[in-house]
Amino acid sequence: MQVHAYAAPAAAEPLVPTVIERRDVGPRDVLIEITHAGICHSDIHTVNGDWGPQPFPVVPGHEIVGTVTEVGAEVTTHRVGDRVGVGCMVNSCGHCANCLGGDEQYCLDGMVGTYAATDRDGSTTQGG
Repeated sequence: MQVHAYAAPAAAEPLVPTVIERRDVGPRDVLIEITHAGICHSDIHTVNGDWGPQPFPVVPGHEIVGTVTEVGAEVTTHRVGDRVGVGCMVNSCGHCANCLGGDEQYCLDGMVGTYAATDRDGSTTQGG
């Protein structure tokens, strides 16, 4: 699906309106209509290239608030219409010792960041 976003086209470039491609909702995914997204220092460092090469264009923003508009078949904790938030990570394996212990940020298979990260399906994540 195509959605409107603000992206940095290259390092140290200002954000510009763009259209990005989002993958279809998978069985464990939640689709969110984003109403608010914050930008913090880590977003600025990423866009400036301060932390190494990035997969431009990058849509920053990992302080996301919105409303659930679709849920995957295996989702049990959220329903359409729920107000939700997204932090700095969007995926982990969910079954390693760290994930089962509530420490998904230390996932032994690698946690997936909200933006400029490679997701489990090989796509690049884009923020809010």
